[in-house]
Amino acid sequence: MKRKVKVISTIIVSAIVLMACNSVITFPPVSQTPTNNHNQGQFVWHDLASYDPLTAKDFYADVFGWEFETLGAGENVYYVIKNDGVAIGGLFKLADEYGKAAEWIGSMSVPDVDAALQYNLAAGGKTIFKKAAFKGRGETALAQDPQGAFVAFLNSESGDPIPQRAGFIKMNSWLWNELWSNDMEGSMDFYKGLANYETEEVKGSKVPYFLFKQDNNTFSGVIGNPVEGARSAWMPYIKVKDVNVTLEKAKAAGAHVMLEPTQSIRKGTVAVLMDPTGAQFTIQQWILR
Repeated sequence: MKRKVKVISTIIVSAIVLMACNSVITFPPVSQTPTNNHNQGQFVWHDLASYDPLTAKDFYADVFGWEFETLGAGENVYYVIKNDGVAIGGLFKLADEYGKAAEWIGSMSVPDVDAALQYNLAAGGKTIFKKAAFKGRGETALAQDPQGAFVAFLNSESGDPIPQRAGFIKMNSWLWNELWSNDMEGSMDFYKGLANYETEEVKGSKVPYFLFKQDNNTFSGVIGNPVEGARSAWMPYIKVKDVNVTLEKAKAAGAHVMLEPTQSIRKGTVAVLMDPTGAQFTIQQWILR
């Protein structure tokens, strides 16, 4: 999906700090039903770190119908994002010292958080938030990979959700994760080593596009960064029934449109947006045929 995308401002967050561990809070597990299985390399959770969580809450409720459950209080407030009653992510306030910034952070399942951090450091990445235990969730840490993309490493207490094919994912839930990389070869080498991925090139794509796969599961993709001047970043996709209807809702709620649907890109089924607080995400129309 590579093309030059104009943005009002490029989000470059030099450091993102996850909410401090609070032993009083019990966080929702990443899977509604305990599986006790861990799928290395699968994205199992998404958190939005935003300087203005209240504005973000209103936006996502208006556009996707998401509901929010409040955990904790004061500086440790954490909002659990629910879609049709199922917890799919979280929202928390970014520390004031980082200014007016926001970013979606995907959590990747790993069997050993310490080993993942060590691998990342050895490859030239950075540890942003050291490993911590979150009651109900598991052990997690935040890192910046060698190419500059932020990613959380997570080993869940109760196991990962069973991977689903796109057609069976609920509307207004997470459909896909795509790495927009300034160094595709470096990114592929890094994540193959981290998550034991295999890579498969998508034939017929107008630009180089590779899938990250493991066994019979396809977990994510990687493409050359289409945003000129921006660092590498993981782009989350949200599944919608009608891309144009959702786009109009997003515009009305204050979104900035980075990419309008166009027939030259996935037959007009996708749009790239920035929420009112600056977090980027993609919507994709996907109907089971």
